[in-house]
Order: sequence, then structure tokens, then C-alpha cells
Amino acid sequence: MRNTKIELTSIAPIAVGILCLTFLSVGAERPQKGQSPADKPSAKGPLLVLKKKQPDSPLRITDIIVADSEDPRMPTVYLNKSDKLILVYAVKHEAPSNQGAISVSTVSINPDRERSLGPGQSAQLEIDTTDFNEPLEKLVLSVDFVEFADGTRWGLDTMKNAERVDGVRAGAKAERDALMRVLKAEGADGVARSLDSVAPEPDLASSRSKEWLNSFSDGVNWMRERVRRKGRNYSEIEKELRRLLDFSEERR
Repeated sequence: MRNTKIELTSIAPIAVGILCLTFLSVGAERPQKGQSPADKPSAKGPLLVLKKKQPDSPLRITDIIVADSEDPRMPTVYLNKSDKLILVYAVKHEAPSNQGAISVSTVSINPDRERSLGPGQSAQLEIDTTDFNEPLEKLVLSVDFVEFADGTRWGLDTMKNAERVDGVRAGAKAERDALMRVLKAEGADGVARSLDSVAPEPDLASSRSKEWLNSFSDGVNWMRERVRRKGRNYSEIEKELRRLLDFSEERR
């Protein structure tokens, strides 16, 4: 397929910093197994990227230009036009297909309020057209889900990213609590020895969706790797575990 890239006509100041976790969630139907290449749509020109009208959305997708490129990643910027801090947002990319619409969503999770997306600030994510596995002629972008720092949420969430985010948080919190106990009992050396063996299981007392369950281990691994990068420095490990409280807390 032809690789395409979305370039920005103008870029607002980027104030969020590093995006800590990204999901690619694929939904709807793909071409049936055994389908011939002739049944797939062919790329006849540059990819047409449209923005769905969402006047009530707290995020605005900025102006973009599509151009041919060897790099399939397509960066675009999202502006927080609300008066609240945004911790999580998901942008849906929907491509019409002969076999039905194919949807992919990209999710940004900011680990604490210090790195959240503030009013008037912008952040950049990348879209990878190779996730669709077929030539694209048109892509429709829309804001599908937003979570504010006060715990309230906005959006249709057609890709069920709220469940994925909650699962990641639960896994990160469980791993954080387990590692904190090891740190207090055995010190930094004990944490280093236990990183690959401390693997808490999800609490199944309440019914959980498959999206939540599948994301729990992602949260465990995410927290584990954050701590691993601190080596055997007790104070740095403790600081890291405590710093992420906002990200790991149960949503109000």
C-alpha cells in the first residue's frame, strides 16, 4: 500500500511531554480470509483525511495536510478547548471498506496531573495506516473518549477504551502495591530480584469485561518497567511508586 503522512499546517505549543501508553484497538470487520487483492479498494490518490464535526467535544483536531511519504506514521495535534485537565483521550480512525468500516483507536494516558493536558494546551499522537492492512482512500478522525482529572468522562466510547484504561490502572495499582511491600521488607535489592516474579492477579470478585481483563496485565508490565529503569536506588524506586498515585487511583 502507499504510505501516507499527515503534516501539520501549524503546530500549537506541545506542553504534555512524553505519552506513556498507547493502545491500538481494532474493531468492525476486515476482508474475509481468502479474499483476492482485486476485491480490495485501490489507492487512487493521496489519502483523504476528514474530521468529524463534534462541536461539543472537549478536544479539537487541528488543521492537517495529507502528503505522500515513505513514513506511514501520520502525526496530528489535539487541542484541549475545555477548562479542565485531561488525563486520557482516545481518537478513533475509521476507514470505509468494501467489507464494512474498519476502526482503529489510539489512546493517550498521562500518568499524573502534572503531565495532564491543560486548558488551551496541545498534544501530538501518530496514526499508522499499516494497521489497516489494505490501501486506504479515506480516513475519518473523531474524538471517541475523554477522561478529565476530576474523574468525569466524555464521549460515546465506541471502542470501549474506558474499560481498557480501567484495566490498565487496576494492573498498575496492584503491581505498585505489591512492589511497595517488597521495597519496605527487602529494600531495593529485593525489588530488583522480584520484578519478574511479582505478578498480581486481577480481583474477579466483580464481573469484568474482556477489555478490562486483557488490559490488566498491560498495567502490571507498564508499572514493572517503570520501576526497572530505577535500578537499585531505593529513594528513586519509592519516589516512582508514590509519584504515580494519581494514575493508579480508583476513578472517583
